[in-house]
Amino acid sequence: MKRLLFLIADTGGGHRAAATAVERQMDVAMPGEFEITILDPFTSAKPKVIGGTAGLYGPITRHARWLWGGLYHGTNSRAAVALLETTVLRSVTNAVVAAIEHIDPDCVVSFHPLLNHISVRAVQSRARRMPVITVITDLVDIHVAWECPDVDAVVVPSPGGLDHCRRAGIPASRCHDFGLAVDRRFTELPSDPAGIAAIRERLGLRDDAFVVLVCGGADGSGGLVKHARAIAAGPSDVDVVVICGRNQRARSSLAGLHTNAGRPVRVLGYVTNMAEWMRASDVVVSKAGPGTIAEALCCGLPLLLVWYLPGQERGNVEWVVDIGAGRYVPRDEQLVDAVAELAMPGSAALTTMRAAVRAAARPDATRRIAELIASMAGRAA
Repeated sequence: MKRLLFLIADTGGGHRAAATAVERQMDVAMPGEFEITILDPFTSAKPKVIGGTAGLYGPITRHARWLWGGLYHGTNSRAAVALLETTVLRSVTNAVVAAIEHIDPDCVVSFHPLLNHISVRAVQSRARRMPVITVITDLVDIHVAWECPDVDAVVVPSPGGLDHCRRAGIPASRCHDFGLAVDRRFTELPSDPAGIAAIRERLGLRDDAFVVLVCGGADGSGGLVKHARAIAAGPSDVDVVVICGRNQRARSSLAGLHTNAGRPVRVLGYVTNMAEWMRASDVVVSKAGPGTIAEALCCGLPLLLVWYLPGQERGNVEWVVDIGAGRYVPRDEQLVDAVAELAMPGSAALTTMRAAVRAAARPDATRRIAELIASMAGRAA
């Protein structure tokens, strides 16, 4: 049995979600062939203040996006990344080295930008050579920390990401434009009318309703309360589902909310069946997170993007709008108007957006990533 080490950081849910998606794909498609360890080395880093920084991601992105933007742009240079690795990330390096020593993997896969160079140096110090793979979990705008020409392979999420890596000096032979990894459930659920009707019945949704799904990633960021209330107060007779993730304050604030038509708004916390909620919905209202975008595309779900994190998510908005898979509606009146247009019976705009979503989806990304990892793990010396 080959051993694999997947490196992540629990800043948001995207890095772990991508690693878990690949793990599940390999478990199903290649049963018994791989023993996979998913590790967040930040949590075991010392001093503990390093590990504690991951927990600040949610509060910062919910309440101080300007601060996140400053951190992103302030570190988006090779000099800044090198300084981080030789100072505050030194204990993280030690944690990665210790994990590699203990596990002795046949392949190391980094799902986080700050762990790529660290992984390469840790592997190069060993007598036994093992490949290192980077799986980029951003979509369009790629932070310079992702750039590591010394890795054996880089999985890029989009043609724009591929162009960025090529300009960074990574050889074309090492770049693989597969897309973002999403869980198998987002690609395997039925998409025919009968299958969607069965999912809606299971979730307690009306079969003939226009369903608007409001979400904000695992941390429930992005003004969930404001957007849900605006849609509920709008003129459209729609069913509204709000998934608050770990944002308990938003969940409490929305309890008991009804639409103008008198229909109760479904308010949920963190869910493990997000694929079903997406497949059962007609449009998703969300921040421009790369994971949510990729999952929505695989579920055939048009997007209404209401905000983005400064830095890595701005390009996501432009890309979604440019390909026609969604709209950017940062103001409440724009959001309500877009919902009304798409919910109109026989909406031509909805038909056009659904076609664009289908064209942009990459449901085979996770399978291709898993196959690449399996192939390269077989080359370990």
